[in-house]
Amino acid sequence: MSNYQNQRYAKKEIETLNPKIIDDKIKSGKIGGIYCLFGDEEYMIDYYIKKIMSEFEKNDGSGFDCGVFDADNFDMDLIRDIISSYPVMSDYKIAVVKNADAIKFKSGEKDEFVKMLSEYKEDIKDYACVIFKLKSLVETADKTVKTGVKKSGLSLTGFLKENADLFEFKENSRASLIKWMKKIAAAENTEITDADSEYILNRTEPKMYPLKNELDKLIRFVKSDNRSVILREDIELLVSKKIDMEAFELTNAILEKKYEKALESLEKLKSLKEEPVVILGQIARYFCDLFPVNTAVSSGVSDYFAISKKTGIHEYKVKLTVNSLKRYENPAEFINKSLSLCKECDLRLKSTSLPDYGLIENLLFNIAGL
Repeated sequence: MSNYQNQRYAKKEIETLNPKIIDDKIKSGKIGGIYCLFGDEEYMIDYYIKKIMSEFEKNDGSGFDCGVFDADNFDMDLIRDIISSYPVMSDYKIAVVKNADAIKFKSGEKDEFVKMLSEYKEDIKDYACVIFKLKSLVETADKTVKTGVKKSGLSLTGFLKENADLFEFKENSRASLIKWMKKIAAAENTEITDADSEYILNRTEPKMYPLKNELDKLIRFVKSDNRSVILREDIELLVSKKIDMEAFELTNAILEKKYEKALESLEKLKSLKEEPVVILGQIARYFCDLFPVNTAVSSGVSDYFAISKKTGIHEYKVKLTVNSLKRYENPAEFINKSLSLCKECDLRLKSTSLPDYGLIENLLFNIAGL
């Protein structure tokens, strides 16, 4: 592909479709084609993937005709079989490629994959549904800048922009989230007012996955108390404040070695006028929470809800923590060293009478380097 073509992909304005089109395709039974689902609202992306998969299973779809891949288990041979041959037991084959923008292709695989998609893109509509899940359609910077080596090969993102049905899922408005939260509660024969829904939004991240987790927790709690209405005091008792969530995002970013993202969270905490010693306390508490989660995983427990129940740590946090700890060869050693750095930072903070966010920044940098 020429440099001109790659530039054309980058400059062309992305035209996305209404997700209702997916609903219409499912109703018609004609789900064939190449789909690209991307955006900040992961809950809705997963919702539509599950909806398509459910329709596939309802129509007697078999394991022979289905494959789910991600950045860690991408299998060129399996996906080639799905794309290049007709189904065995069902009307359509299904291939779901999660985190497609993070796949580390083996030498030559990327070119082969995009070439294969190009060759079968029209035929696929008759017998296969290939779904790509991405965070963004913005392509990463040219590797020439970092390595001095010219980036070569075909662009998967560029191919999707040109050939896939594109569906973007942006963050929802507060009004729509409130309506959705009330609907979730009603489905469980539970009530929550607009004002209390707004109160939850003010305390936590305004995205559907964390909100759903908070609602599930509140619903279980009021039902255990033989009630059907979520009260303000329930929210204050069970839903973490935004400062707690921001501190969690900060430490989780460090776990994922995303130093710049951690600094962004630190800046938000500074804007909330949170004292450095309090921020340090939140970070240290989070690293202490890593111990029981790591112990549970090491003992063979893999179910997030089971770990949450066993440790008392929120299921949403457990999921992110488990995924982050996979990056470390020896998680227990990493946790111990991080807590030692927290203790050193605490001593330095207590030796000065002025707020020193620089010490917290150094702490984050040192942990990220472990």
